[in-house]
Amino acid sequence: MKRMSRASLAAILVAWVAVACVPKIKEPDVRLAGVRVGGLGLDGGLIYVRLSVVNPNDFGIEAAGLTYDLDLKRAADGEASWDDVAEGTYRETVRVGSNDSAVVEIPVEFRYSGLGGAVQSLLSSGSVSYRVRGSVAITKPVRTEIPYRHTGTVSLFQGR
Repeated sequence: MKRMSRASLAAILVAWVAVACVPKIKEPDVRLAGVRVGGLGLDGGLIYVRLSVVNPNDFGIEAAGLTYDLDLKRAADGEASWDDVAEGTYRETVRVGSNDSAVVEIPVEFRYSGLGGAVQSLLSSGSVSYRVRGSVAITKPVRTEIPYRHTGTVSLFQGR
């Protein structure tokens, strides 16, 4: 039986320690915090979507940006159908401290053609359901990409 060289044993030990010391990163919680209109045109407009990013980890994280795909639910038509409103990439650095949160404001361009069913829902009930999904490109403490997904409802009237 062959004996392992000291160099091989040391390399295995270093690799094991490195893997054991890499922190397990919990998925950040990304939620819609608000929306404001930036401008409206003939075919569409610009809205600023405020996302709350909650870091549930015991260490700060830094991200090089995030991707997003925003869908709005059509008015109750018997089936769950969604209109794709916007998707894209936000390429600004985002830092969130340990067990802390940060609000990121993302400019999102949209076309009116993607809002048909959502507008009907807003007019009939004063609210619209949304889903947002994407990934956060973590750069510190380790490089990784963490997916996120959230659904919710936005109401035009706070008292409802």
